[in-house]
Amino acid sequence: MPPLARRRCASLLTAGFISFFAQPALATGGDRAEPVEAAREAPAVGALRLCALSNSLPYSARDGARGFDVDVAQALAKRLDKTLEIVWTDNGEGRLQEIDESDYPLRRLTKGDCDLLLSIPGPARDILKETPSLALGQPYYGAAFELIGPAGTSGQLKALRTKPVAIQAQTVASFAIAILQGKQRTFFSAQEALEGVARGEATAALLWGPAAGWALKQTPSSTLSIAEGYEPPPALAWNLHAATRGKDETLRVEVDLALGELARDGELAAIAAQWGVPLHAPFATTYSLTEINKLR
Repeated sequence: MPPLARRRCASLLTAGFISFFAQPALATGGDRAEPVEAAREAPAVGALRLCALSNSLPYSARDGARGFDVDVAQALAKRLDKTLEIVWTDNGEGRLQEIDESDYPLRRLTKGDCDLLLSIPGPARDILKETPSLALGQPYYGAAFELIGPAGTSGQLKALRTKPVAIQAQTVASFAIAILQGKQRTFFSAQEALEGVARGEATAALLWGPAAGWALKQTPSSTLSIAEGYEPPPALAWNLHAATRGKDETLRVEVDLALGELARDGELAAIAAQWGVPLHAPFATTYSLTEINKLR
């Protein structure tokens, strides 16, 4: 998510799945963020330590301690009566375009550098296969590849047959459009793909929702939006979870309950809207090769 690791997508698909940070930490409370001691020191009593990528908007950014996951973690800490500490991991230029297990600081969580990761795609058997001491909580939202175009764009994927569609290379979207016999127009980023649609180089774009939503958020004058009536098929959908160490069952239960409250009272949706993240309720069925083949 994501969010995208185009170079890894083909090999992950062949394997049968797609899965989507140590420098000084920041402690955040309310609207303020202040430096704290290095992450490897003992956590403060009553602290909730989140590992996050330093350059991965809309999820997280060290500059200003901001992002969707950061805001959700702040809301979680408030509900759990804890102080939030963010343990940042540098990820260079931050071109997280899709969900891939190597894009997450799973091993830092296993080592105890932090207590929690957010927006981790399931299922656990895929994303946690190299870190079996970790566990995923219950899914608290769903994310998907979204169909984006100008007003009047059909929300039916099959309407894209023979049509030029903007995608990012070697993402699940490229395989989906190939199956649908669409004409792929490949771009390096979600922003560039959307610009291609705006210029008329493609009828629509099929892009990872959080990345595309954030790109649209940066261009308020854009006339593009998610196609009316579009419902992501299971082949293009994932459920997202909080991750903790397996032994931290009490924390995992507390986080799951608090995330459920955030979803029910609308706070999660409000945070997502601030960052342009198209938020779905957890999906009943998600990505698999079987579901990809159903697009035919």
